Amino acid sequence: MLSVTAQYALRAFAYIADQEGDQPVLTKDIAANTGVPSQYLSRILNNAVRAGLLTSTRGVGGGFRLTRPSEKIKLIDILSNYDDLLDRSKCPFGQPRCNDDNPCGFHEHWKPISMAFREMLNETTIADVGVEGLGGHRRRQQKR
Repeated sequence: MLSVTAQYALRAFAYIADQEGDQPVLTKDIAANTGVPSQYLSRILNNAVRAGLLTSTRGVGGGFRLTRPSEKIKLIDILSNYDDLLDRSKCPFGQPRCNDDNPCGFHEHWKPISMAFREMLNETTIADVGVEGLGGHRRRQQKR
C-alpha cells in the first residue's frame, strides 16, 4: 500500500525517534539498523530536512535529528513527502468520474477503507509506531 521509499522513510524515522538523548544519528547507523541502502537513505533523509522534519549537522558529531518530539510527528507528515497519499482515495478502477454522486461498482467498498487509512495516518505518530515497526530488519542487522 506504500511505496518502497515511503516504507524506508518510516523505518528511518522510527529508528531516529528511538535513539535516546539529543545526539544526531549517523546515516550509516540508520542504514545498518533499518536495512535501507545508504545511497537511497541519504536522499530520503535530505528530503526530510527540506520538508522541515529533520535537521542535519555535518562533520564530527553530525547526523540527523527530529525537528520536534516524535509524539508530534504524524505518519502523514512523513509519508506525504514520499508517496501520493491522495491517490489512495481515487477510484481503484481508474474511473475518472467515480465519486459519491457517480460511484463505480467498487466505490462503496473502497471509500471506507480509503478514509480509514487516511484517518489512521492523521492520528498515528512516529512515537506510536516506535522501533517495533522495524521488525525483522533490525533483528537481522543485530545478528550479523
